[in-house]
Amino acid sequence: MDTSARRTTVRPSRRSVILGSAAVTGTVLLPAAAHAAPHTGPDSADGDSAGRGRRDRHPWDRSRGPKRRLRDGNPASAGLDATLLEQIPRILQDGIDFDPARFSGATALVARKGRIAHRSARGYALRWKSDTELLPEGQWIPAAADTIYDLASISKIFTAVTVMQLVERGELGLEDTIASHFPDFAQNGKESLTVQQLLTHSSGLPAGINLFTDPLTDEEKVARVMAVKLSNPPGTAYMYSDVGLIVLGLLVEHLTGQSLDEVVAERVTGPLGMTETMYNPPQELLPRIAATEATGERGLVHGVVHDENAAALGGVAGHAGVFSTADDLAIFAQMFLNGGSYGKARVLRPETVESMFTDHIAEINGPGGDRRGLGPELEAWFYHSGLTSPYSAGHTGFTGTCLVIDPLTDTFHIMLANSVHPTREWSTTSVTRREVSTCVARALGLDPSLTERGWAAGTEDDATAILSALVEIPEGIDQAARLTIDISHHLETTSDLLMVEASADGGETWVGLNGALEARGGRVQEIVDGLVTGWGERVRWDGDFRIADGREPLTGEVELRLRVVTDEAIHGLGVHLSRLRVSADHDRLLDTRREPDALVAVGWQEIG
Repeated sequence: MDTSARRTTVRPSRRSVILGSAAVTGTVLLPAAAHAAPHTGPDSADGDSAGRGRRDRHPWDRSRGPKRRLRDGNPASAGLDATLLEQIPRILQDGIDFDPARFSGATALVARKGRIAHRSARGYALRWKSDTELLPEGQWIPAAADTIYDLASISKIFTAVTVMQLVERGELGLEDTIASHFPDFAQNGKESLTVQQLLTHSSGLPAGINLFTDPLTDEEKVARVMAVKLSNPPGTAYMYSDVGLIVLGLLVEHLTGQSLDEVVAERVTGPLGMTETMYNPPQELLPRIAATEATGERGLVHGVVHDENAAALGGVAGHAGVFSTADDLAIFAQMFLNGGSYGKARVLRPETVESMFTDHIAEINGPGGDRRGLGPELEAWFYHSGLTSPYSAGHTGFTGTCLVIDPLTDTFHIMLANSVHPTREWSTTSVTRREVSTCVARALGLDPSLTERGWAAGTEDDATAILSALVEIPEGIDQAARLTIDISHHLETTSDLLMVEASADGGETWVGLNGALEARGGRVQEIVDGLVTGWGERVRWDGDFRIADGREPLTGEVELRLRVVTDEAIHGLGVHLSRLRVSADHDRLLDTRREPDALVAVGWQEIG
């Protein structure tokens, strides 16, 4: 299971088994649009290339619109900046050259609106004999566009698809208890756990289980899964759990009478034409398969699943075991963007796709917490990075893999790596994942600081940037003076903040200013105590703030500041300010377009 950079998450075979009875301290009041309402997101079909339009439909409502087949294209044909995408090979190489390396080799793919705009590979699919000894150079295998990778936990999405297919057929219900299918599962207080809770990792099941240390028969392994104890009361907390997906894999097998790999092949990968996606790849493919770990009792793990529990279950399990290429996984991603179909094959209904990619745990986690659909991971700043929105989706894998889908622009990118070759003790792959995601976001034109004049901040971790101005506000004004700003923002929710503040005592004390942000079309975010955070809806906002301490206007010499604070890891595209004005009783006291030298910038970058 993938634990990399999750700060808000609690984480730490063919079989013939009869299963019939077996952030920021203090209280933070978030602005309303830190998480947008699910049916008011930017338009992926009618908006411009940056996804800045508006529509009433949920971005994952794919019932209408084109059903695209993937084909090779160039960045321009996909509405992407070629110069920016050309940075991806360097980003991959930087991950390899980092000390300690983040991975041995990697393959990347970027596609938009059915056009594959970029492929690249760097490093080696096989290089190490052990964690301390390289293989002879003649035995090294370079990573390539068609390298086959162990997807690790991305396998969970394949399992989720098969579960949802059973739901569509009426053979399973999301509110079904697992115990209604497996009576033995009810032990240890698990009688109420539902299929939906397992899909959303809100069941209370522990993160992992050990099926590989002790010599166990297949029946004993299943019995150990059924007897697992809860870590939390069901439905009260989010805990990413391999165990839940192992159980769902067993459930699929129980209801279909087939092994999970057969179900996935017959109902998912086969119809979609994903000919290079499989469990337990045959030995003749070994020269194309990326090796994983080369330590411990198993020696060099190459061509067999890396996850120990999946290996103990014969290489086929609900949580891990799928091998694939970037191009095959691209078909899987496009199927979701097509609303469950690809070519002549339909594997899910559009309404099922929408449900899978809708957050079901917001009430459990609250603002800034993890977001989960029925299988996919949503709004995952730690690797969606510049593409993050309430609708961005995907999954990672412990071996170094990731898939990120942005429905707002019909874009996805895939990064497959062997980050545990030769050892899982290497650096986190998520740094490179974030850099690739942000590169794609900028190639889409989502970062206004690349094209618009003004000031930008918030693109570095563990940093504070201050943009300040001194303004003389007359005594006896009729109403509090107003600070107006033109901004766009893309900040990790609750962890990174823009604070709009004022001081009337020479900086001894500061007060957050109340106000609002208004976008085109009249959408308004109320801002309390000057705190702005979240994804910003990829639009320009007109900010209007009262320069007051509560109800009392501030007058005299007042210092205004816009302070951007980021935490120690993970950031979005940051904040871009194009104009700042101060007015009182219809008099313009400050205008950055009129007085560009009136601001003092520390940590902000002037653009243009």
